[in-house]
Amino acid sequence: MHFICSVAALFSHIISLEPAFCKSAPKLAFTDGGTFKILQLADLHYGHFPEIDESTDKVITSLLAYEEPDFVALSGDMVSGFGWDGRKGWFEERWRQLTAPIAAAKVPYGLVLGNHDDEADLMRQEIVDLDMKLRSQGSLTEMSPREAMGLSNYHLDIAASKSSPAPAGRIWMLDSGGLGCSWISAGSGCVEMQTLFWLNRTVRALPAVPSLAFVHVPVPEFMEVWNKGLARGSKHEDVNCPMHDSGFFRTAKELNITAIYSGHDHDNNYEGVLNGVRLAYGHKTGYGSYGPPPGWGHGARVILLRRGQDAAESETWIRLENGAVLEQSRNPRFKAARQTVCEKGPFYCDEYPFEAICNPGWKHAVATLWQRAMGYIILFLATLVCSPGLGLYLYRRKRRRALKDSTDGKGSL
Repeated sequence: MHFICSVAALFSHIISLEPAFCKSAPKLAFTDGGTFKILQLADLHYGHFPEIDESTDKVITSLLAYEEPDFVALSGDMVSGFGWDGRKGWFEERWRQLTAPIAAAKVPYGLVLGNHDDEADLMRQEIVDLDMKLRSQGSLTEMSPREAMGLSNYHLDIAASKSSPAPAGRIWMLDSGGLGCSWISAGSGCVEMQTLFWLNRTVRALPAVPSLAFVHVPVPEFMEVWNKGLARGSKHEDVNCPMHDSGFFRTAKELNITAIYSGHDHDNNYEGVLNGVRLAYGHKTGYGSYGPPPGWGHGARVILLRRGQDAAESETWIRLENGAVLEQSRNPRFKAARQTVCEKGPFYCDEYPFEAICNPGWKHAVATLWQRAMGYIILFLATLVCSPGLGLYLYRRKRRRALKDSTDGKGSL
């Protein structure tokens, strides 16, 4: 068949026709029933202890068996890089372990990097390079183009069917970096403006189809969808969104990317639609690191796309490791968990100690007074330093003017 296809390809090049029997099947495609199922594995955090990683192995294997997805989205922090023991090859061992159940299930997958993945012996580019070598195990990960910031920015088209390669859906995998966003170097990362410029150009050059995005760090609008009571699910910690809003939500809406799925916050699993865009957390999948809260159980978010349906309207649910589907409803206590400022992270106040968010109540008042007092002290010291020179300048200027006036007076006589 390979020889036949090679000969056919030669003639097809001459007559500009491609033989149908030599076309490769699309990597991702809607089923004959018009559906496409995605399993989001959020915050696996491999690398704490072997027995913990083994528990996560079992969770992934169970979820894959229950749902039989068409695609697995690894939405960041797959590995706890901070657990590195100093050995070279440590990250690759963890990576091959976490991808093994997915490869065994023969399900294609793609990744976006989180803020902890690159804290071990591999940098972000090396992680993407490593995963791209696992094509035979189902990896569809791509290296980010140079004009975008971050190393895991790319898109995957979903064909209308296995026999029709024309795209009918699109998955965007977008890199939110490590710490900091734009000019603020503390707090959570974001999809940077440079990436948004690339995204805008790329989307407009592609055929328009229903689209969704996976990004590790949630956008600030995750607070708004909760505050307005539009969300289903639970919020047990503050939204760790970036301290600077890069405008990703607005850009996504303008480009018809109508669903954004995130991880990062292990104790949140709510979802809701805000201004036509679905904002949804995954569900803490891995046993490593903190969370989920007691009684939740580990699991994953499932997204069922339907051909031709807006991504904001797709069906979604959470499947738990024991096979149960977690019932999510509007939370009657949402007012108690309202939030208007992104969680600042552990280092923000070290860099911006006088910000109001770092000094609530009377502490903020004291900090403000101290800041103003320091300003007056600096101004006073500057005056003392500069006043002798300023006085001498004014004195000399006055003498020159007087001398000029006296000279002009003599000349007029």
